Amino acid sequence: MSKESKILGGILVAIVVVMVGGFMLFGGSSSSKTVGTKVDAAKLTNADAQTIGTGKVQVVEFGDYQCPACGAAHPALKQLIDQNAGDITFVFRDFPLQMHPNAKPAAYAANAAAVQGKFWEMHNKLYENQKEWVDLPDPTDVFVGYAQSLGLDVDKFKAALKDDAIVAKVQRGIDDGTAINVAATPTVYINGVQYTGAFTYDELKAAVDAAK
Repeated sequence: MSKESKILGGILVAIVVVMVGGFMLFGGSSSSKTVGTKVDAAKLTNADAQTIGTGKVQVVEFGDYQCPACGAAHPALKQLIDQNAGDITFVFRDFPLQMHPNAKPAAYAANAAAVQGKFWEMHNKLYENQKEWVDLPDPTDVFVGYAQSLGLDVDKFKAALKDDAIVAKVQRGIDDGTAINVAATPTVYINGVQYTGAFTYDELKAAVDAAK
């Protein structure tokens, strides 16, 4: 073997070693994980945030009702709530993105339902029927229909849709999310640390169990 061949062979071996080492360091398991440092707890939740569950592990979602990724993640997050209410306190914060014109009206609808004690019912209905209203020029009539199906006082619901207090509440979610660098939806925090695993029930449950 020539001197040049030996040198080339040594270089190739070194490259392979670096690539394997890099894979071991940065690749590996696809299991759920959280990364980064804890964010300001005061920006994650507040007295008027919608919460459900009684557990010690806090799970906070910044979500957008028109966002397709939020719609896709909703079944797993709902399952997490339904099956782990004793282990988690789930908090939903509104973070409607500017690119989604119906996201704010949907957030107002969920919070208008909350006035009559039906936030989570409207929350679920908005996500589960997302395709019905997502592309409408004005989804108000659809939201009013949802309110009626949930047994709400429709006149009170319509008035709440325009309530300045509800508009301000949704804006607080946007402001708080922006302050902790939320840039996309859904963004989830588990005990104050951003979750970066897949939005499947098994991975979310694993992350919650790890946080206990």
